Amino acid sequence: MRQVELPIYPVVYPTGHRLNQNESQFPLPDRINSQLDSVTYDDLHEYPVEPINELFERYAAYVGVTSEQLLVGCGSDEMIHVVTQALLAPHDIVLSPAPDFSMYPIFTTIAHGRHIQAVDLSYEGMVEAIETYHPKLLLLSNPNNPTGKLWTVDELTHLASLVPYVVVDEAYMDFSPNKSMISFIATLPNLIVLRTMSKAFGLANVRIGFMVTNSELAHYFRQFIPPFNISGVSAKICNIFLKDATYLQETIEWHDEMRQKWAQAFKSIGHVLPATTNFLYVELEQPEAVWTHLTDLNVHTSKQPTGIRVTIGDEVALIRTFEAIQQYIKSTNVKNS
Repeated sequence: MRQVELPIYPVVYPTGHRLNQNESQFPLPDRINSQLDSVTYDDLHEYPVEPINELFERYAAYVGVTSEQLLVGCGSDEMIHVVTQALLAPHDIVLSPAPDFSMYPIFTTIAHGRHIQAVDLSYEGMVEAIETYHPKLLLLSNPNNPTGKLWTVDELTHLASLVPYVVVDEAYMDFSPNKSMISFIATLPNLIVLRTMSKAFGLANVRIGFMVTNSELAHYFRQFIPPFNISGVSAKICNIFLKDATYLQETIEWHDEMRQKWAQAFKSIGHVLPATTNFLYVELEQPEAVWTHLTDLNVHTSKQPTGIRVTIGDEVALIRTFEAIQQYIKSTNVKNS
């Protein structure tokens, strides 16, 4: 048995407002609900060939590639798992910025690799870390999770020239699609882009993620994926959302509007970093105290070393959070008086 100490994430659903999971709270339009109600289950006895074929065609059209450049899995997590298993030999180094998505070191360890983080989120820090550690794989999220930072095309293009492989995890890129690296796949043969239906599309429960790369790499990675690795029911649901002409723009606009309101609510206690995602990062002088206070009032956020990450919630969640913030301000003023 291998001696590893990987975190085991408990699946918990706390009462109150769950603003720690980056789940979409955009209210589904009635037309989408009607189409979901019309999904049939007559083919549950069959392996899901046709729904998946349709999903490949629709998603390829959405991101502007061919079906041969796509792989699909159980969330983009499975795609990270496939990439690390397929590319890493024992002790190969995977480099990420700090902070970044918590699953990167976990999947690296499972694949017998060694995960290293740069000193910070700066471009200069990444270049220095590459020169120091010579990683086989550069793995980073763009926009960054948890801060919302956007890496530029020029930065990522140059970083890609310094490593054998680069994975750009674009889980939140649907909120700002003109910043995607997908259009550079043709000129960067070592580029792998990950996408998901969980965030802007609001389909975390269907567990669908994609890998987008060149046809040669896609063919190689396909060897590491079992047949029928996703549900046909999930594929059917995704197809409904992908063929709707206006849904994505509606959810983007809703998040843009709500993001401004949430940023305003938190400005009174911290520094809100700019973002185009369905979450905000709030830098705080006392992150532990703020996180604990909000949690005690059933407002659940993601605790970070220098602040909290807050999912963009609906109006009800916003009102409750604003009340909790005001209570925190009042309590700290009383203590300091």
